Amino acid sequence: VGPHLVGIVGREAASVEGYKYGDGLKAKAAEIGACDEAKLIEYLADPKAFVGGKSKMAFKLKKEEDRANVIAYLKTFP
Repeated sequence: VGPHLVGIVGREAASVEGYKYGDGLKAKAAEIGACDEAKLIEYLADPKAFVGGKSKMAFKLKKEEDRANVIAYLKTFP
């Protein structure tokens, strides 16, 4: 179970108060900055590679269409 995803598009990485993010994401959060569509597409394709180490995200979305659909869905929750 991860942090809530309401407002993820445009929100700063690793910024949901009270959620215990992994060390890799916390270390890279300042570099990532706000989560835009391009960053989310890259993250969803390979979370471990995006973070540069361990990630709590356990799966990859290999299909570009699937990643685009997930992001389009997330954008419906501002």
